[in-house]
Amino acid sequence: MIPQYQQDAARRLKVAAGHLKSVQRMVDEERYCVDVMKQLAAVQASLTQVQQVMLKNHLSTCVSDAIRAGNGAPLIEELLTALKYSQGVWPTGGTDPICQNPPGGVPHDAVTP
Repeated sequence: MIPQYQQDAARRLKVAAGHLKSVQRMVDEERYCVDVMKQLAAVQASLTQVQQVMLKNHLSTCVSDAIRAGNGAPLIEELLTALKYSQGVWPTGGTDPICQNPPGGVPHDAVTP
């Protein structure tokens, strides 16, 4: 894993785990359901950010290496299959943070057809 991505994912997971523990306390204390639901949405958003970091790492390492070696098709298919189960990982609308500045690459919006 790219060290920057590994550190980012680990930090985000620790934050999400702490947040989830506080949501568990809210449930144990029978707090207002809507408040718990809002906090659960925040935990889910944190986990989605971890998935985005993992996707960015995978594209930057495994997939790009496989494409350079001429073996990209199986990894791309595997990734597309995995993304079917990962709602919200691929951002919609606006600037795409995953492709914004690929390491060692050209930003996707700088490429002209």
